[in-house]
Amino acid sequence: MNNRRLIKLFLLVLIIFLSFRVVPMAAEWKASLGTDIERLVDRRDQLERLLESREEWRGRLEKLTGSETTVTARSLPGGRPEVASARLQSLLRDYADEAGVEVSSLSLPEVEVFGSWRLLQQVLTLQGTEAAVLDFLDRLESGRKLIRVVGFNMRKDRTTLLGSATVVGFAPLAAQPKDGTDE
Repeated sequence: MNNRRLIKLFLLVLIIFLSFRVVPMAAEWKASLGTDIERLVDRRDQLERLLESREEWRGRLEKLTGSETTVTARSLPGGRPEVASARLQSLLRDYADEAGVEVSSLSLPEVEVFGSWRLLQQVLTLQGTEAAVLDFLDRLESGRKLIRVVGFNMRKDRTTLLGSATVVGFAPLAAQPKDGTDE
């Protein structure tokens, strides 16, 4: 009989242990599984939405790549700032000659770096007739290279306009060659 009492006592302790320890642990485990399943379902839905809009994003990427190619083709030659500066000054003189404007001076270009692009700012002093100056400005703005007038100051002396224009151009930075050293 003593063994029966011990067995009953053991079963009672086992039932209490299971009730207060194992059952709550199983409930927590089930709740965490439910949370994990909800999270995975949300992630699956998000990925399905991304798959549905894949063509839209591919089109946007192609459009941006095309725009980048166009801008790069219209930029000044990259590499060194001296090359881009010389090309900018050459273009300004060519446009002035074509329009019949006299360029009396060109400043040294100011060069600033923005991301992977170099911005060149050039101030030039010029004179010419009103029609010639307007033609020159039109050639700058609509030319094959991406050059823009950002400042303009003119005064009239009889039939001639005298003044200055501030022009900017863009050139891509040259990619730095990798020499394999970690310095």
